[in-house]
Amino acid sequence: MLISEKVSSLVRHKRVDNRLSKSQLAENLNVARSTLAKIEKGNYDAPKRIYESVMNWLIEDL
Repeated sequence: MLISEKVSSLVRHKRVDNRLSKSQLAENLNVARSTLAKIEKGNYDAPKRIYESVMNWLIEDL
């Protein structure tokens, strides 16, 4: 499932707003830091589990 550049931008902004390091967010999402780098870069074809983790994290404060 594609993580678009728009979604990756939302991930970066929320991570910074919440003052999380890349390592902390990777641990929260249960992914490797290298995977988080791909997520934050955008246009990443993520496995369903990772895609769902990212989307759930983005909407948890809504």
